[in-house]
Amino acid sequence: MKTRILAAGAAVAALTLGFQANAAVVGFGFNNGGGVAGHGFLTIAPNVAPADPDPACGTAGHNPCRTDPPGAFMITGISGLFTDAADGIFDAAITGIVPTSPTNERDPVFDPLVPSSLLYLAFPGGPPSSNNLYFPDGSPIDCAFPYAGTFVDVFGMAFTVAGGYTVNLWGDGDLFGPGTKTYGVGVTDGEKELFYQFAGVNGTSPTPEPAVWTLMLGGFGLAGASLRRRRKSPAAA
Repeated sequence: MKTRILAAGAAVAALTLGFQANAAVVGFGFNNGGGVAGHGFLTIAPNVAPADPDPACGTAGHNPCRTDPPGAFMITGISGLFTDAADGIFDAAITGIVPTSPTNERDPVFDPLVPSSLLYLAFPGGPPSSNNLYFPDGSPIDCAFPYAGTFVDVFGMAFTVAGGYTVNLWGDGDLFGPGTKTYGVGVTDGEKELFYQFAGVNGTSPTPEPAVWTLMLGGFGLAGASLRRRRKSPAAA
């Protein structure tokens, strides 16, 4: 019995380590040069999504995708500070990611102008969507908008700010030419749009060291292998 308890404890510990290794924290920042800015940290984890009918989704000639493109990570948490000087918001705490809601595959009427991730958020008085996806290698072309390369795609992420505000930060990719990266940002108080800027916002998110990605991607695999080995082992009395 004692051996079983120890084995179970070790399995739980391995699984816990797997979950911990399967998440990472990355920095981010953005600034429009005119009083709107934010910075902080994102918690990200490998994204799980149904396979796209087109295996080459997200590449030239194979757009838009009907599910999340390869290489996407889900943003599961956020912290930091946000400023919108014109609206009297100064270094307000970023309080959380706005949850997304699953939707059906693209509607033929609106295709391809709905989120490729099948995750949709109505954004009162501002941008129409958010998929909360993070792209360490730069976003692909995943809708009719033909620009790429930013750490969030054209749908972007939405987060709440102390005081009842919601901010949507999205990527406008290399809109200004190859090698450029530009972002857009919208701010709402839940009833009306306070600020909206399409493109021209500077954004950054340093990519974690390769070792961090290796740990994160391998965490669940290691924990799962440990559990499988223990299940196959004869139980000791």
